[in-house]
Amino acid sequence: MPHESSAVMPGITVVGTGTASAAPDVLRLDLGAEVLGRNPQQALTEAGQALERMRTELTNAGIPTADLASGTISLWPRYEDKGKITGYSAELRMTARIRDLDQAGALISRVVGAGGEPARLHGLTFEHSQPAGLLAIAREAAWRDAEATGRQYAALAGRELGPVQAVTETPVDGPVVPVLRTAMFAAEAVPIEPGVSAVTVRVQVCYAIAGPPQNPQE
Repeated sequence: MPHESSAVMPGITVVGTGTASAAPDVLRLDLGAEVLGRNPQQALTEAGQALERMRTELTNAGIPTADLASGTISLWPRYEDKGKITGYSAELRMTARIRDLDQAGALISRVVGAGGEPARLHGLTFEHSQPAGLLAIAREAAWRDAEATGRQYAALAGRELGPVQAVTETPVDGPVVPVLRTAMFAAEAVPIEPGVSAVTVRVQVCYAIAGPPQNPQE
């Protein structure tokens, strides 16, 4: 008697994509203070003083120290046309997370105002305080998408979808950048709209094909 093939055989490999969206609830500020001084010590000292004023404004507003972090420190000479050093530029950076978005616009304006002329705002980024929950929802959606595609291909082949053999989560581009408006810092508050950001997951799933063909050849 001829040997019968197994009822389960490889396979179908499909890719499923899932997206979950929600309004971010944390605003991250990338702040800095830049000063041009006669010598390195003066430049660093004045930049540090400006950044400390900005930090004090943040802590006075109730931002915990756990949401503040020191960043890079840069120091470089400035030259005139003939190559002579005319002074030194120093820049100190820090990041701050604001969790009360209702106060964010007014606080940003106060922080930059406290820093004075040396103050720099290098960027604003919205984040989710609980990204794992959003990611889990996106993964479930990606899994359902992959399973639906796998069942369709199995039906087209006259088979049934068998057990999962392998799962691979593939990288996806970063989250969708939310809407953000900025204004001149002379305003009482910087207009900010957190918008909605999305997390996307892409999963590759390999299924076995189960059952004999529906119309086997005689």
